[in-house]
Amino acid sequence: MKTKKTVIKGLAIDVLVIETTHRDAHGTLFYRAEIFVREKKTGIERLVRRSRIPGTGQELARAVQAQGVRALEGLVK
Repeated sequence: MKTKKTVIKGLAIDVLVIETTHRDAHGTLFYRAEIFVREKKTGIERLVRRSRIPGTGQELARAVQAQGVRALEGLVK
Protein backbone atom coordinates (compact mmCIF):
# COMPACT_ATOMS: atom_id res chain seq x y z
CA MET A 1 0.00 0.00 0.00
CA LYS A 2 1.16 3.47 -0.83
CA THR A 3 -0.02 6.59 0.99
CA LYS A 4 0.49 10.07 -0.44
CA LYS A 5 -0.17 13.24 1.58
CA THR A 6 -0.59 16.65 -0.01
CA VAL A 7 -0.86 19.79 2.12
CA ILE A 8 -2.11 23.02 0.57
CA LYS A 9 -1.41 25.92 2.91
CA GLY A 10 -3.73 28.91 3.10
CA LEU A 11 -4.07 31.99 5.31
CA ALA A 12 -6.63 30.66 7.79
CA ILE A 13 -6.89 26.96 6.87
CA ASP A 14 -4.81 24.18 5.39
CA VAL A 15 -6.27 21.55 3.07
CA LEU A 16 -4.88 18.05 3.60
CA VAL A 17 -5.40 15.38 0.92
CA ILE A 18 -4.51 11.79 1.86
CA GLU A 19 -4.56 9.20 -0.93
CA THR A 20 -4.12 5.50 -0.25
CA THR A 21 -3.52 3.16 -3.19
CA HIS A 22 -2.85 -0.56 -3.41
CA ARG A 23 -1.76 -1.97 -6.78
CA ASP A 24 -0.63 -5.26 -8.20
CA ALA A 25 0.59 -6.41 -11.61
CA HIS A 26 -2.93 -6.24 -13.08
CA GLY A 27 -3.84 -2.72 -11.93
CA THR A 28 -5.34 -0.82 -9.01
CA LEU A 29 -7.00 -2.96 -6.35
CA PHE A 30 -7.83 -0.27 -3.82
CA TYR A 31 -7.99 3.54 -3.83
CA ARG A 32 -9.26 5.92 -1.20
CA ALA A 33 -8.91 9.69 -0.95
CA GLU A 34 -9.74 11.67 2.18
CA ILE A 35 -9.87 15.46 2.19
CA PHE A 36 -9.45 17.28 5.50
CA VAL A 37 -9.64 20.98 6.36
CA ARG A 38 -7.33 21.98 9.24
CA GLU A 39 -7.79 25.30 11.05
CA LYS A 40 -4.48 27.04 11.74
CA LYS A 41 -5.45 28.59 15.09
CA THR A 42 -6.81 25.48 16.78
CA GLY A 43 -5.34 22.67 14.68
CA ILE A 44 -8.73 20.97 14.47
CA GLU A 45 -9.10 18.76 11.40
CA ARG A 46 -12.50 18.12 9.83
CA LEU A 47 -13.14 15.43 7.24
CA VAL A 48 -14.88 17.10 4.31
CA ARG A 49 -14.98 14.37 1.71
CA ARG A 50 -14.08 10.75 1.00
CA SER A 51 -13.86 9.22 -2.42
CA ARG A 52 -13.03 5.86 -3.93
CA ILE A 53 -12.79 7.12 -7.53
CA PRO A 54 -9.11 7.01 -8.62
CA GLY A 55 -7.54 10.41 -9.20
CA THR A 56 -10.17 12.39 -7.28
CA GLY A 57 -7.76 13.49 -4.56
CA GLN A 58 -5.22 14.99 -6.94
CA GLU A 59 -7.96 16.59 -9.01
CA LEU A 60 -9.33 18.35 -5.93
CA ALA A 61 -5.81 19.36 -4.82
CA ARG A 62 -5.19 21.03 -8.21
CA ALA A 63 -8.57 22.80 -7.99
CA VAL A 64 -7.77 24.16 -4.51
CA GLN A 65 -4.35 25.35 -5.66
CA ALA A 66 -5.90 27.13 -8.65
CA GLN A 67 -9.14 28.49 -7.15
CA GLY A 68 -8.32 28.62 -3.45
CA VAL A 69 -10.99 28.01 -0.85
CA ARG A 70 -13.75 28.57 -3.41
CA ALA A 71 -13.12 25.03 -4.68
CA LEU A 72 -14.33 23.73 -1.29
CA GLU A 73 -17.50 25.84 -1.02
CA GLY A 74 -19.79 22.96 -1.96
CA LEU A 75 -18.06 20.57 0.45
CA VAL A 76 -17.68 22.58 3.67
CA LYS A 77 -20.85 23.26 5.64
